[in-house]
Amino acid sequence: MAPSFNDLPDPEEEDYDEDEELDFSDLRERFEVQLEQGLDAFVVIDGLPEVTEETRPKWIKFLLRKLNAVGKTREDSIYMPIGDNGKSERYAAQAVFSYSTY
Repeated sequence: MAPSFNDLPDPEEEDYDEDEELDFSDLRERFEVQLEQGLDAFVVIDGLPEVTEETRPKWIKFLLRKLNAVGKTREDSIYMPIGDNGKSERYAAQAVFSYSTY
């Protein structure tokens, strides 16, 4: 239940300090977003053909040629998941790292 107006501090009382700083450090620590993890964004490449585990390295090399034509990427930054049936899920995700990691 929300507090009533009777429970609020009275600004006329001596111990009431309007300029008193509230300590939010525990909340900041608990809910702070971690931005410095080296990953600025990622690119999802959709509509790829289903490939097997054996042909996956060839497709990753093909994707690297295309992606390196417009930017800079590495083989370990491409994620191409393989499903339970042993074939790819028809998409790949390419991590875009911050400039400081290159």
